[in-house]
Amino acid sequence: MSRIRILAPQVAAQIAAGEVITRPAAAVKELVENALDAGARTITVEIEEGGRRRIRVVDDGAGMTPEEAPESLKRHATSKISAETDLLRIRTLGFRGEALPSIAAISRFTLVTRTAQAAHAWRLTAVAGEMGEAAPAAAPPGTQVLVEDLFFNTPVRRKFLKSREAEQAQVVEVMRRLALGHPEVHFTLQTPTRTLLAAPAPQTPLERVAAVFGPELAAHLLPAGLESGGWEVTALVSAPEFSLASNRLQVFLVNRRVVHDRILGAVLKELYQGLLPRGRHPAAVVHLRLPPDLVDVNIHPAKAEVRFQEPGRVYALLLQGLRQGLGGRGGEPPRYTLTWQPESLAVARDGGLWPATTPAPPPPRPAYIPPPPPPPQEHREAIPAAAPAFRFEELTLIGQLHRTYILAQGPEGLVLIDQHAAHERVLYETLKAQAGAGPRQALLFPRVVEVSPRQADWVSANLALLARAGLELTPFGGASFLVKAVPACLAEAEVEAMVLEMVETLAPFKSGREPEAVAERALTVMACHGAIRAGQELNREQMRALLAQLDQAPVSSHCPHGRPVWRLIPISDIRQGFRRPRP
Repeated sequence: MSRIRILAPQVAAQIAAGEVITRPAAAVKELVENALDAGARTITVEIEEGGRRRIRVVDDGAGMTPEEAPESLKRHATSKISAETDLLRIRTLGFRGEALPSIAAISRFTLVTRTAQAAHAWRLTAVAGEMGEAAPAAAPPGTQVLVEDLFFNTPVRRKFLKSREAEQAQVVEVMRRLALGHPEVHFTLQTPTRTLLAAPAPQTPLERVAAVFGPELAAHLLPAGLESGGWEVTALVSAPEFSLASNRLQVFLVNRRVVHDRILGAVLKELYQGLLPRGRHPAAVVHLRLPPDLVDVNIHPAKAEVRFQEPGRVYALLLQGLRQGLGGRGGEPPRYTLTWQPESLAVARDGGLWPATTPAPPPPRPAYIPPPPPPPQEHREAIPAAAPAFRFEELTLIGQLHRTYILAQGPEGLVLIDQHAAHERVLYETLKAQAGAGPRQALLFPRVVEVSPRQADWVSANLALLARAGLELTPFGGASFLVKAVPACLAEAEVEAMVLEMVETLAPFKSGREPEAVAERALTVMACHGAIRAGQELNREQMRALLAQLDQAPVSSHCPHGRPVWRLIPISDIRQGFRRPRP
Protein backbone atom coordinates (compact mmCIF):
# COMPACT_ATOMS: atom_id res chain seq x y z
CA MET A 1 0.00 0.00 0.00
CA SER A 2 1.40 3.40 -1.01
CA ARG A 3 2.32 5.93 1.68
CA ILE A 4 0.26 9.06 2.28
CA ARG A 5 1.94 12.17 0.95
CA ILE A 6 1.16 15.78 0.16
CA LEU A 7 0.47 16.53 -3.50
CA ALA A 8 2.83 18.83 -5.33
CA PRO A 9 1.39 22.36 -5.54
CA GLN A 10 1.20 22.20 -9.33
CA VAL A 11 -0.78 18.93 -9.28
CA ALA A 12 -3.09 20.21 -6.55
CA ALA A 13 -3.71 23.37 -8.57
CA GLN A 14 -4.62 21.34 -11.65
CA ILE A 15 -7.04 19.16 -9.68
CA ALA A 16 -8.68 22.24 -8.15
CA ALA A 17 -8.89 23.85 -11.57
CA GLY A 18 -10.60 20.76 -12.95
CA GLU A 19 -13.39 21.11 -10.38
CA VAL A 20 -14.23 24.61 -11.64
CA ILE A 21 -13.18 24.57 -15.32
CA THR A 22 -14.57 21.39 -16.86
CA ARG A 23 -14.73 22.61 -20.47
CA PRO A 24 -14.30 25.84 -22.50
CA ALA A 25 -17.85 26.92 -21.74
CA ALA A 26 -17.05 26.87 -18.01
CA ALA A 27 -14.10 29.20 -18.59
CA VAL A 28 -16.29 31.56 -20.60
CA LYS A 29 -18.92 31.54 -17.85
CA GLU A 30 -16.43 32.44 -15.13
CA LEU A 31 -14.79 35.22 -17.17
CA VAL A 32 -18.10 36.78 -18.21
CA GLU A 33 -19.41 36.63 -14.63
CA ASN A 34 -16.27 38.47 -13.50
CA ALA A 35 -16.95 41.12 -16.13
CA LEU A 36 -20.55 41.51 -14.96
CA ASP A 37 -19.43 41.82 -11.34
CA ALA A 38 -17.01 44.56 -12.49
CA GLY A 39 -19.97 46.58 -13.79
CA ALA A 40 -19.37 45.99 -17.49
CA ARG A 41 -22.03 47.22 -19.90
CA THR A 42 -20.43 45.78 -23.05
CA ILE A 43 -18.95 42.27 -23.13
CA THR A 44 -17.44 40.68 -26.23
CA VAL A 45 -16.40 37.04 -26.34
CA GLU A 46 -14.33 35.56 -29.15
CA ILE A 47 -13.66 31.82 -29.47
CA GLU A 48 -11.78 29.53 -31.83
CA GLU A 49 -12.16 25.77 -32.15
CA GLY A 50 -15.05 25.82 -29.72
CA GLY A 51 -12.85 27.61 -27.17
CA ARG A 52 -10.24 24.88 -27.03
CA ARG A 53 -7.69 26.88 -28.99
CA ARG A 54 -8.57 30.41 -27.97
CA ILE A 55 -10.98 32.36 -25.75
CA ARG A 56 -10.90 36.14 -25.52
CA VAL A 57 -13.22 38.12 -23.26
CA VAL A 58 -13.21 41.92 -23.46
CA ASP A 59 -15.27 44.13 -21.13
CA ASP A 60 -15.61 47.81 -20.25
CA GLY A 61 -15.88 47.24 -16.52
CA ALA A 62 -13.99 48.79 -13.61
CA GLY A 63 -10.66 47.16 -14.37
CA MET A 64 -7.86 46.54 -11.86
CA THR A 65 -4.91 48.53 -10.58
CA PRO A 66 -1.30 47.35 -11.09
CA GLU A 67 -1.32 46.11 -7.50
CA GLU A 68 -4.62 44.22 -7.80
CA ALA A 69 -3.93 42.49 -11.11
CA PRO A 70 -1.20 40.07 -9.88
CA GLU A 71 -3.25 39.27 -6.78
CA SER A 72 -6.21 38.20 -8.95
CA LEU A 73 -4.16 35.24 -10.23
CA LYS A 74 -3.61 33.88 -6.72
CA ARG A 75 -6.01 31.26 -5.44
CA HIS A 76 -8.74 32.49 -3.08
CA ALA A 77 -8.04 36.13 -3.95
CA THR A 78 -11.34 37.99 -4.20
CA SER A 79 -12.84 41.44 -3.80
CA LYS A 80 -16.35 40.08 -3.22
CA ILE A 81 -16.16 38.85 0.40
CA SER A 82 -13.92 39.56 3.39
CA ALA A 83 -15.57 37.71 6.28
CA GLU A 84 -17.54 34.53 6.88
CA THR A 85 -20.73 36.49 7.43
CA ASP A 86 -20.48 37.84 3.87
CA LEU A 87 -21.37 34.36 2.61
CA LEU A 88 -24.87 34.90 4.00
CA ARG A 89 -25.61 37.88 1.73
CA ILE A 90 -23.80 37.31 -1.54
CA ARG A 91 -24.98 39.69 -4.23
CA THR A 92 -22.32 39.02 -6.88
CA LEU A 93 -22.02 36.16 -9.37
CA GLY A 94 -18.46 35.26 -8.37
CA PHE A 95 -16.96 35.29 -4.89
CA ARG A 96 -14.58 32.36 -4.39
CA GLY A 97 -11.50 33.75 -6.09
CA GLU A 98 -11.08 30.52 -8.04
CA ALA A 99 -11.79 31.51 -11.63
CA LEU A 100 -8.68 33.32 -12.87
CA PRO A 101 -6.09 31.13 -11.09
CA SER A 102 -7.93 27.98 -12.16
CA ILE A 103 -7.98 29.05 -15.81
CA ALA A 104 -4.36 30.25 -15.69
CA ALA A 105 -3.27 26.89 -14.25
CA ILE A 106 -4.41 24.97 -17.35
CA SER A 107 -3.73 27.38 -20.22
CA ARG A 108 -1.49 30.03 -21.72
CA PHE A 109 -3.02 33.04 -20.07
CA THR A 110 -2.85 36.80 -20.73
CA LEU A 111 -4.54 39.53 -18.69
CA VAL A 112 -4.70 43.19 -19.76
CA THR A 113 -6.52 45.55 -17.41
CA ARG A 114 -6.92 49.27 -16.76
CA THR A 115 -8.96 51.44 -14.45
CA ALA A 116 -10.59 54.63 -15.72
CA GLN A 117 -8.15 56.72 -13.69
CA ALA A 118 -4.96 54.98 -14.86
CA ALA A 119 -2.76 56.47 -17.57
CA HIS A 120 -2.24 53.08 -19.20
CA ALA A 121 -3.09 49.41 -18.84
CA TRP A 122 -1.05 46.57 -17.33
CA ARG A 123 -0.34 43.26 -19.02
CA LEU A 124 0.30 40.01 -17.14
CA THR A 125 1.00 36.54 -18.53
CA ALA A 126 0.99 33.06 -17.06
CA VAL A 127 1.75 29.61 -18.49
CA ALA A 128 0.35 26.61 -16.59
CA GLY A 129 -0.02 28.84 -13.55
CA GLU A 130 3.54 30.19 -13.62
CA MET A 131 3.33 33.97 -13.73
CA GLY A 132 5.53 36.08 -15.98
CA GLU A 133 6.53 39.71 -15.61
CA ALA A 134 3.97 42.49 -15.63
CA ALA A 135 4.42 45.28 -18.14
CA PRO A 136 2.61 48.45 -19.27
CA ALA A 137 0.26 48.09 -22.23
CA ALA A 138 -2.11 50.16 -24.37
CA ALA A 139 -5.79 49.36 -23.83
CA PRO A 140 -9.04 51.18 -23.00
CA PRO A 141 -10.48 51.03 -19.46
CA GLY A 142 -11.76 47.58 -18.60
CA THR A 143 -10.30 44.09 -18.71
CA GLN A 144 -9.24 41.75 -21.51
CA VAL A 145 -8.52 38.09 -20.84
CA LEU A 146 -6.93 35.83 -23.45
CA VAL A 147 -6.96 32.07 -22.83
CA GLU A 148 -5.02 29.93 -25.32
CA ASP A 149 -4.53 26.17 -25.57
CA LEU A 150 -6.92 25.33 -22.75
CA PHE A 151 -6.02 22.03 -20.98
CA PHE A 152 -2.70 21.82 -22.88
CA ASN A 153 -1.03 20.55 -19.68
CA THR A 154 -3.92 18.31 -18.60
CA PRO A 155 -4.23 15.82 -21.47
CA VAL A 156 -6.81 13.67 -19.68
CA ARG A 157 -9.24 16.58 -19.47
CA ARG A 158 -8.52 17.60 -23.07
CA LYS A 159 -9.08 14.02 -24.26
CA PHE A 160 -12.66 14.03 -23.01
CA LEU A 161 -13.70 17.25 -24.71
CA LYS A 162 -16.34 16.92 -27.40
CA SER A 163 -16.08 18.08 -30.99
CA ARG A 164 -15.51 21.70 -31.94
CA GLU A 165 -19.20 22.08 -32.81
CA ALA A 166 -20.40 20.57 -29.53
CA GLU A 167 -18.06 22.69 -27.39
CA GLN A 168 -19.03 25.81 -29.33
CA ALA A 169 -22.68 25.02 -28.76
CA GLN A 170 -22.03 24.78 -25.01
CA VAL A 171 -20.46 28.24 -25.09
CA VAL A 172 -23.51 29.59 -26.92
CA GLU A 173 -25.81 28.12 -24.25
CA VAL A 174 -23.79 29.72 -21.46
CA MET A 175 -23.78 33.11 -23.15
CA ARG A 176 -27.51 32.96 -23.82
CA ARG A 177 -28.34 32.35 -20.19
CA LEU A 178 -26.03 35.06 -18.94
CA ALA A 179 -27.57 37.46 -21.44
CA LEU A 180 -31.08 36.59 -20.22
CA GLY A 181 -30.13 37.57 -16.69
CA HIS A 182 -28.66 40.94 -17.73
CA PRO A 183 -30.75 42.58 -20.46
CA GLU A 184 -29.07 45.92 -19.72
CA VAL A 185 -25.69 44.60 -20.94
CA HIS A 186 -24.61 44.37 -24.59
CA PHE A 187 -23.37 40.82 -25.31
CA THR A 188 -21.53 39.62 -28.41
CA LEU A 189 -20.20 36.13 -29.10
CA GLN A 190 -18.25 35.52 -32.27
CA THR A 191 -15.82 33.23 -34.04
CA PRO A 192 -13.31 34.33 -36.70
CA THR A 193 -16.03 33.76 -39.33
CA ARG A 194 -19.42 34.20 -37.63
CA THR A 195 -21.32 36.13 -35.00
CA LEU A 196 -23.03 33.50 -32.86
CA LEU A 197 -24.89 35.86 -30.54
CA ALA A 198 -25.68 39.55 -30.71
CA ALA A 199 -27.82 40.96 -27.90
CA PRO A 200 -27.77 44.77 -27.88
CA ALA A 201 -28.68 46.75 -24.80
CA PRO A 202 -30.82 47.87 -23.20
CA GLN A 203 -33.63 45.46 -24.00
CA THR A 204 -36.89 44.44 -22.41
CA PRO A 205 -37.03 40.82 -21.20
CA LEU A 206 -39.11 39.83 -24.24
CA GLU A 207 -36.73 41.58 -26.63
CA ARG A 208 -33.81 39.82 -24.97
CA VAL A 209 -35.50 36.42 -25.39
CA ALA A 210 -36.06 37.24 -29.06
CA ALA A 211 -32.39 38.16 -29.47
CA VAL A 212 -31.21 35.05 -27.64
CA PHE A 213 -33.63 32.31 -28.71
CA GLY A 214 -35.26 33.87 -31.75
CA PRO A 215 -38.45 35.82 -32.48
CA GLU A 216 -40.38 32.60 -33.22
CA LEU A 217 -40.21 31.57 -29.57
CA ALA A 218 -40.76 35.09 -28.26
CA ALA A 219 -44.00 35.33 -30.24
CA HIS A 220 -45.49 32.50 -28.13
CA LEU A 221 -44.50 33.83 -24.69
CA LEU A 222 -46.82 35.41 -22.13
CA PRO A 223 -45.65 37.76 -19.34
CA ALA A 224 -46.24 36.81 -15.73
CA GLY A 225 -45.24 38.22 -12.38
CA LEU A 226 -45.97 38.54 -8.68
CA GLU A 227 -44.43 40.42 -5.74
CA SER A 228 -44.89 39.54 -2.10
CA GLY A 229 -43.02 40.89 0.90
CA GLY A 230 -39.74 41.64 -0.85
CA TRP A 231 -39.92 38.47 -2.94
CA GLU A 232 -40.59 38.89 -6.64
CA VAL A 233 -41.04 36.59 -9.59
CA THR A 234 -41.18 37.84 -13.17
CA ALA A 235 -41.39 35.44 -16.05
CA LEU A 236 -42.18 34.74 -19.65
CA VAL A 237 -44.02 31.45 -20.16
CA SER A 238 -45.24 29.82 -23.35
CA ALA A 239 -48.91 29.73 -24.23
CA PRO A 240 -50.52 26.28 -23.88
CA GLU A 241 -50.96 26.15 -27.66
CA PHE A 242 -47.15 26.08 -28.02
CA SER A 243 -44.94 23.25 -26.79
CA LEU A 244 -41.50 21.72 -27.33
CA ALA A 245 -40.11 18.23 -27.51
CA SER A 246 -37.73 18.87 -24.58
CA ASN A 247 -37.33 21.15 -21.58
CA ARG A 248 -34.12 22.77 -22.78
CA LEU A 249 -35.78 26.18 -23.14
CA GLN A 250 -36.62 26.42 -19.45
CA VAL A 251 -34.31 28.92 -17.74
CA PHE A 252 -34.38 29.65 -14.01
CA LEU A 253 -32.56 32.70 -12.62
CA VAL A 254 -32.27 33.40 -8.91
CA ASN A 255 -31.07 36.93 -8.18
CA ARG A 256 -29.89 37.01 -11.80
CA ARG A 257 -27.82 33.83 -11.38
CA VAL A 258 -28.71 30.95 -13.70
CA VAL A 259 -29.25 27.84 -11.59
CA HIS A 260 -30.42 24.26 -11.96
CA ASP A 261 -33.13 23.44 -9.45
CA ARG A 262 -35.92 20.86 -9.56
CA ILE A 263 -38.36 23.35 -8.09
CA LEU A 264 -38.97 25.07 -11.44
CA GLY A 265 -39.62 21.77 -13.21
CA ALA A 266 -42.11 20.78 -10.52
CA VAL A 267 -43.91 24.13 -10.80
CA LEU A 268 -44.15 23.91 -14.58
CA LYS A 269 -45.40 20.34 -14.41
CA GLU A 270 -48.25 21.38 -12.14
CA LEU A 271 -48.89 24.60 -14.05
CA TYR A 272 -49.37 22.89 -17.42
CA GLN A 273 -51.09 19.76 -16.10
CA GLY A 274 -53.85 18.91 -18.55
CA LEU A 275 -52.83 21.70 -20.94
CA LEU A 276 -50.06 20.01 -22.95
CA PRO A 277 -49.96 16.67 -24.77
CA ARG A 278 -47.98 13.89 -23.18
CA GLY A 279 -44.25 14.22 -23.86
CA ARG A 280 -44.42 17.95 -24.66
CA HIS A 281 -42.81 20.71 -22.60
CA PRO A 282 -43.36 24.44 -22.15
CA ALA A 283 -40.78 27.17 -22.58
CA ALA A 284 -40.13 29.48 -19.64
CA VAL A 285 -37.68 32.17 -18.59
CA VAL A 286 -38.21 32.77 -14.88
CA HIS A 287 -36.52 35.42 -12.71
CA LEU A 288 -36.79 35.02 -8.95
CA ARG A 289 -35.58 37.82 -6.70
CA LEU A 290 -35.41 37.32 -2.95
CA PRO A 291 -33.24 38.54 -0.06
CA PRO A 292 -29.73 37.07 -0.51
CA ASP A 293 -29.61 35.80 3.06
CA LEU A 294 -32.48 33.41 2.23
CA VAL A 295 -30.60 31.54 -0.50
CA ASP A 296 -27.30 29.63 -0.25
CA VAL A 297 -25.27 29.88 -3.46
CA ASN A 298 -22.17 28.27 -1.98
CA ILE A 299 -23.06 24.60 -2.42
CA HIS A 300 -21.59 23.84 -5.86
CA PRO A 301 -18.05 24.43 -7.24
CA ALA A 302 -19.45 26.01 -10.40
CA LYS A 303 -22.19 27.88 -8.48
CA ALA A 304 -24.81 26.12 -10.63
CA GLU A 305 -27.06 25.06 -7.75
CA VAL A 306 -28.61 26.87 -4.81
CA ARG A 307 -30.42 25.96 -1.61
CA PHE A 308 -33.47 27.89 -0.46
CA GLN A 309 -34.18 28.53 3.20
CA GLU A 310 -37.94 28.44 2.48
CA PRO A 311 -38.45 26.15 -0.54
CA GLY A 312 -42.18 25.85 0.11
CA ARG A 313 -42.64 29.59 -0.14
CA VAL A 314 -40.55 29.66 -3.32
CA TYR A 315 -42.74 26.97 -4.87
CA ALA A 316 -45.96 28.76 -3.95
CA LEU A 317 -44.73 32.13 -5.23
CA LEU A 318 -43.56 30.66 -8.53
CA LEU A 319 -46.77 28.74 -9.08
CA GLN A 320 -49.02 31.68 -8.32
CA GLY A 321 -46.88 34.14 -10.28
CA LEU A 322 -46.59 31.98 -13.40
CA ARG A 323 -50.28 31.17 -13.27
CA GLN A 324 -50.94 34.88 -13.86
CA GLY A 325 -49.40 34.54 -17.31
CA LEU A 326 -51.75 31.73 -18.26
CA GLY A 327 -54.78 33.74 -17.29
CA GLY A 328 -55.76 31.38 -14.49
CA ARG A 329 -55.60 28.31 -16.73
CA GLY A 330 -52.43 26.90 -15.20
CA GLY A 331 -53.02 23.79 -13.17
CA GLU A 332 -56.78 23.71 -13.72
CA PRO A 333 -57.96 20.56 -15.54
CA PRO A 334 -60.90 20.50 -17.94
CA ARG A 335 -64.31 20.19 -16.29
CA TYR A 336 -65.15 16.88 -17.94
CA THR A 337 -64.16 14.54 -20.73
CA LEU A 338 -66.24 12.53 -23.17
CA THR A 339 -65.67 8.82 -23.42
CA TRP A 340 -67.00 6.75 -26.31
CA GLN A 341 -68.13 3.28 -25.30
CA PRO A 342 -68.71 0.36 -27.71
CA GLU A 343 -72.47 0.35 -27.20
CA SER A 344 -73.40 3.65 -25.62
CA LEU A 345 -72.42 7.24 -25.20
CA ALA A 346 -71.28 8.13 -21.71
CA VAL A 347 -69.94 11.13 -19.81
CA ALA A 348 -67.18 10.73 -17.22
CA ARG A 349 -68.44 11.71 -13.79
CA ASP A 350 -66.86 11.23 -10.37
CA GLY A 351 -64.68 8.42 -11.62
CA GLY A 352 -67.62 6.50 -13.14
CA LEU A 353 -69.80 6.51 -16.25
CA TRP A 354 -73.35 7.62 -16.81
CA PRO A 355 -75.28 5.27 -19.05
CA ALA A 356 -76.97 7.15 -21.83
CA THR A 357 -80.35 6.17 -20.41
CA THR A 358 -79.76 7.83 -17.02
CA PRO A 359 -81.64 11.15 -17.05
CA ALA A 360 -79.35 12.97 -14.58
CA PRO A 361 -77.85 16.43 -15.07
CA PRO A 362 -74.07 16.95 -15.02
CA PRO A 363 -72.56 17.86 -11.63
CA PRO A 364 -71.20 21.38 -10.97
CA ARG A 365 -67.54 20.26 -11.10
CA PRO A 366 -67.21 16.68 -12.36
CA ALA A 367 -63.94 14.87 -11.89
CA TYR A 368 -61.38 14.99 -14.67
CA ILE A 369 -60.44 11.60 -16.10
CA PRO A 370 -57.30 11.86 -18.24
CA PRO A 371 -57.25 9.96 -21.53
CA PRO A 372 -55.46 6.62 -21.49
CA PRO A 373 -51.78 6.75 -22.52
CA PRO A 374 -50.93 5.65 -26.07
CA PRO A 375 -49.57 2.13 -26.52
CA PRO A 376 -45.77 1.63 -26.46
CA GLN A 377 -44.00 2.55 -29.69
CA GLU A 378 -43.12 -1.03 -30.54
CA HIS A 379 -46.77 -2.09 -30.28
CA ARG A 380 -48.45 0.77 -32.09
CA GLU A 381 -48.38 -0.85 -35.50
CA ALA A 382 -49.63 -4.09 -33.95
CA ILE A 383 -53.01 -2.50 -33.13
CA PRO A 384 -55.70 -4.52 -34.95
CA ALA A 385 -56.29 -2.63 -38.16
CA ALA A 386 -59.98 -3.40 -38.44
CA ALA A 387 -61.23 -2.02 -41.73
CA PRO A 388 -64.46 -0.02 -41.53
CA ALA A 389 -67.60 -1.47 -43.06
CA PHE A 390 -67.73 1.50 -45.41
CA ARG A 391 -65.54 3.52 -47.73
CA PHE A 392 -64.68 7.00 -46.47
CA GLU A 393 -65.15 8.66 -49.84
CA GLU A 394 -68.67 7.21 -50.07
CA LEU A 395 -69.80 8.81 -46.81
CA THR A 396 -72.16 11.77 -46.98
CA LEU A 397 -70.11 14.74 -45.84
CA ILE A 398 -71.81 16.89 -43.20
CA GLY A 399 -69.13 19.37 -42.23
CA GLN A 400 -66.47 20.22 -39.65
CA LEU A 401 -66.82 20.29 -35.85
CA HIS A 402 -64.67 22.75 -33.91
CA ARG A 403 -62.30 22.88 -36.88
CA THR A 404 -60.92 19.58 -35.66
CA TYR A 405 -63.32 16.76 -36.59
CA ILE A 406 -64.89 15.89 -39.91
CA LEU A 407 -68.53 14.79 -39.55
CA ALA A 408 -70.05 12.42 -42.09
CA GLN A 409 -73.12 10.23 -42.38
CA GLY A 410 -72.62 6.54 -42.96
CA PRO A 411 -74.98 3.58 -43.36
CA GLU A 412 -74.71 2.76 -39.65
CA GLY A 413 -74.74 6.23 -38.12
CA LEU A 414 -72.58 9.31 -37.54
CA VAL A 415 -68.85 9.00 -38.34
CA LEU A 416 -66.38 11.41 -36.70
CA ILE A 417 -62.90 11.64 -38.21
CA ASP A 418 -60.02 13.36 -36.41
CA GLN A 419 -58.56 15.41 -39.25
CA HIS A 420 -55.04 15.55 -37.80
CA ALA A 421 -54.87 11.83 -37.00
CA ALA A 422 -56.28 10.95 -40.43
CA HIS A 423 -53.83 13.12 -42.35
CA GLU A 424 -51.00 11.92 -40.12
CA ARG A 425 -51.78 8.31 -41.09
CA VAL A 426 -51.96 9.25 -44.79
CA LEU A 427 -48.58 11.02 -44.68
CA TYR A 428 -46.98 8.21 -42.68
CA GLU A 429 -48.04 5.62 -45.26
CA THR A 430 -46.87 7.88 -48.10
CA LEU A 431 -43.43 8.38 -46.55
CA LYS A 432 -43.15 4.70 -45.71
CA ALA A 433 -43.97 3.69 -49.28
CA GLN A 434 -41.37 6.09 -50.65
CA ALA A 435 -38.69 4.67 -48.33
CA GLY A 436 -36.62 7.84 -48.59
CA ALA A 437 -36.56 7.71 -52.38
CA GLY A 438 -39.58 9.90 -52.98
CA PRO A 439 -39.54 13.39 -54.45
CA ARG A 440 -37.96 16.14 -52.39
CA GLN A 441 -38.79 19.81 -52.21
CA ALA A 442 -35.79 22.13 -52.17
CA LEU A 443 -36.46 25.06 -49.86
CA LEU A 444 -36.29 28.42 -51.58
CA PHE A 445 -34.92 29.86 -48.35
CA PRO A 446 -32.98 27.20 -46.38
CA ARG A 447 -33.92 27.15 -42.69
CA VAL A 448 -31.38 27.35 -39.89
CA VAL A 449 -32.08 24.87 -37.10
CA GLU A 450 -30.14 24.85 -33.84
CA VAL A 451 -30.09 21.73 -31.70
CA SER A 452 -28.89 21.43 -28.12
CA PRO A 453 -25.14 21.10 -27.51
CA ARG A 454 -25.34 17.42 -26.59
CA GLN A 455 -27.14 16.67 -29.86
CA ALA A 456 -24.71 18.45 -32.20
CA ASP A 457 -22.37 15.46 -32.51
CA TRP A 458 -25.27 13.08 -33.11
CA VAL A 459 -26.66 15.16 -35.96
CA SER A 460 -23.22 15.52 -37.58
CA ALA A 461 -22.73 11.74 -37.40
CA ASN A 462 -26.20 10.94 -38.74
CA LEU A 463 -26.64 13.32 -41.66
CA ALA A 464 -26.86 10.28 -43.96
CA LEU A 465 -29.64 8.74 -41.84
CA LEU A 466 -31.61 11.99 -41.98
CA ALA A 467 -31.03 12.17 -45.74
CA ARG A 468 -32.53 8.70 -46.14
CA ALA A 469 -35.62 10.03 -44.40
CA GLY A 470 -35.76 12.82 -46.99
CA LEU A 471 -34.19 15.63 -44.95
CA GLU A 472 -31.13 17.32 -46.42
CA LEU A 473 -29.09 19.04 -43.69
CA THR A 474 -25.63 20.60 -43.79
CA PRO A 475 -23.52 21.89 -40.87
CA PHE A 476 -23.76 25.62 -40.31
CA GLY A 477 -21.35 26.05 -37.43
CA GLY A 478 -21.61 25.04 -33.78
CA ALA A 479 -24.93 23.36 -33.08
CA SER A 480 -26.60 24.97 -36.11
CA PHE A 481 -27.59 23.13 -39.27
CA LEU A 482 -29.06 24.31 -42.55
CA VAL A 483 -32.16 22.48 -43.81
CA LYS A 484 -32.06 22.58 -47.62
CA ALA A 485 -34.71 20.06 -48.66
CA VAL A 486 -37.61 18.04 -47.24
CA PRO A 487 -39.91 15.34 -48.66
CA ALA A 488 -42.28 16.95 -51.16
CA CYS A 489 -45.35 15.91 -49.18
CA LEU A 490 -44.03 17.89 -46.19
CA ALA A 491 -43.36 21.14 -48.03
CA GLU A 492 -45.95 22.96 -45.91
CA ALA A 493 -44.73 21.56 -42.59
CA GLU A 494 -43.10 23.60 -39.82
CA VAL A 495 -39.58 22.60 -40.83
CA GLU A 496 -37.70 23.85 -37.78
CA ALA A 497 -40.06 22.21 -35.29
CA MET A 498 -40.06 18.97 -37.28
CA VAL A 499 -36.26 18.69 -37.38
CA LEU A 500 -35.89 19.60 -33.71
CA GLU A 501 -38.36 16.94 -32.62
CA MET A 502 -36.75 14.35 -34.90
CA VAL A 503 -33.37 15.03 -33.32
CA GLU A 504 -34.86 15.04 -29.82
CA THR A 505 -36.55 11.71 -30.52
CA LEU A 506 -33.76 9.93 -32.36
CA ALA A 507 -30.61 11.21 -30.62
CA PRO A 508 -31.11 9.11 -27.44
CA PHE A 509 -31.19 5.92 -29.55
CA LYS A 510 -28.09 3.83 -29.18
CA SER A 511 -26.13 3.00 -32.30
CA GLY A 512 -27.11 -0.65 -31.99
CA ARG A 513 -30.83 0.05 -32.19
CA GLU A 514 -32.54 -1.65 -35.15
CA PRO A 515 -32.56 0.64 -38.21
CA GLU A 516 -36.22 -0.24 -38.78
CA ALA A 517 -37.20 1.10 -35.36
CA VAL A 518 -35.24 4.31 -35.93
CA ALA A 519 -36.79 4.78 -39.37
CA GLU A 520 -40.30 4.13 -38.04
CA ARG A 521 -39.83 6.72 -35.30
CA ALA A 522 -38.52 9.25 -37.82
CA LEU A 523 -41.49 8.74 -40.14
CA THR A 524 -43.90 9.15 -37.23
CA VAL A 525 -42.42 12.51 -36.25
CA MET A 526 -42.34 13.75 -39.83
CA ALA A 527 -45.93 12.73 -40.50
CA CYS A 528 -47.12 14.43 -37.32
CA HIS A 529 -45.53 17.76 -38.23
CA GLY A 530 -46.69 17.64 -41.82
CA ALA A 531 -50.29 16.81 -40.99
CA ILE A 532 -53.25 19.16 -40.88
CA ARG A 533 -53.51 20.64 -37.41
CA ALA A 534 -56.44 20.61 -35.05
CA GLY A 535 -58.14 23.98 -35.31
CA GLN A 536 -57.37 24.34 -39.02
CA GLU A 537 -60.41 25.17 -41.12
CA LEU A 538 -60.98 22.93 -44.15
CA ASN A 539 -63.28 23.49 -47.10
CA ARG A 540 -65.48 20.68 -48.42
CA GLU A 541 -63.08 19.82 -51.24
CA GLN A 542 -60.19 19.43 -48.79
CA MET A 543 -62.28 17.21 -46.52
CA ARG A 544 -63.39 15.02 -49.42
CA ALA A 545 -59.80 14.70 -50.65
CA LEU A 546 -58.62 13.61 -47.20
CA LEU A 547 -61.37 10.99 -46.92
CA ALA A 548 -60.44 9.61 -50.34
CA GLN A 549 -56.77 9.38 -49.33
CA LEU A 550 -57.73 7.61 -46.13
CA ASP A 551 -59.36 4.85 -48.21
CA GLN A 552 -55.96 4.14 -49.79
CA ALA A 553 -54.12 3.73 -46.48
CA PRO A 554 -53.37 0.12 -45.45
CA VAL A 555 -54.29 1.09 -41.87
CA SER A 556 -57.05 3.60 -41.26
CA SER A 557 -58.07 2.84 -37.68
CA HIS A 558 -55.26 4.59 -35.81
CA CYS A 559 -52.58 7.21 -36.42
CA PRO A 560 -48.90 6.15 -36.09
CA HIS A 561 -48.94 7.26 -32.43
CA GLY A 562 -51.79 4.87 -31.65
CA ARG A 563 -54.59 7.43 -31.42
CA PRO A 564 -57.90 6.54 -33.09
CA VAL A 565 -58.55 8.10 -36.50
CA TRP A 566 -62.34 7.74 -36.52
CA ARG A 567 -65.26 6.87 -34.33
CA LEU A 568 -68.78 5.69 -35.16
CA ILE A 569 -71.84 6.69 -33.16
CA PRO A 570 -74.42 4.11 -34.19
CA ILE A 571 -77.82 5.47 -35.16
CA SER A 572 -79.35 3.13 -32.58
CA ASP A 573 -77.42 4.91 -29.82
CA ILE A 574 -78.55 8.27 -31.10
CA ARG A 575 -82.17 7.12 -31.11
CA GLN A 576 -81.80 5.74 -27.61
CA GLY A 577 -80.29 9.02 -26.39
CA PHE A 578 -83.36 10.88 -27.67
CA ARG A 579 -85.70 8.08 -26.46
CA ARG A 580 -87.10 7.55 -29.88
CA PRO A 581 -88.71 4.20 -30.69
CA ARG A 582 -86.95 1.87 -33.06
CA PRO A 583 -88.27 2.11 -36.65
